[in-house]
Amino acid sequence: MSLTLLFILVICTLQVAATIVCVKLYRKWITNMNGMLIAMSLAMAVGILIGTILGVIFHGDLFVSTFYSILIGLAIGFIAGIPLGLPAVIDGLLSGLMGGMMEAMLGDMVAMTRPNTIINIMAYIITMILLLVLYTVEDSIRKQGNHTIISFFKHPFLLLFAITLLFVVFNYIGPLDFNVPTKLGH
Repeated sequence: MSLTLLFILVICTLQVAATIVCVKLYRKWITNMNGMLIAMSLAMAVGILIGTILGVIFHGDLFVSTFYSILIGLAIGFIAGIPLGLPAVIDGLLSGLMGGMMEAMLGDMVAMTRPNTIINIMAYIITMILLLVLYTVEDSIRKQGNHTIISFFKHPFLLLFAITLLFVVFNYIGPLDFNVPTKLGH
């Protein structure tokens, strides 16, 4: 596993978890429309990212990559939609299904030409979308409840710049090879 892929998965997992926790804690200050948007966005984003990664990993076995990415997208859509009500659950489930299905095909088709590039591009786009979703949650809570919460966005452009810089640095470093051949017996 490359350092970039590990970084991508950690960042996106933290963003999804932070969004779900904020939604769960401050549910009464989130409008129904924003709730459906949040569930749909989280499920679609996770389905897209995981579908691309699994499509590259399971290249040639489209069934396995599609099946697992759909399951993960459905699970995130369900978890994100539960605090927000049945319409958000349905929206999250359908978005997770669609994102996982479509991106598994993309990951499988592009796997032989530039697998790391497509994963990094999709991960960067998804990371920025997840930041916007988290900002939407915080903004909705601030507007509806006049409630002060722990904000991730005191300096949003600085955060976007830092994440962009980290993606560029990790992309420049490339994958780390932990299977270093030894010269024993040679």
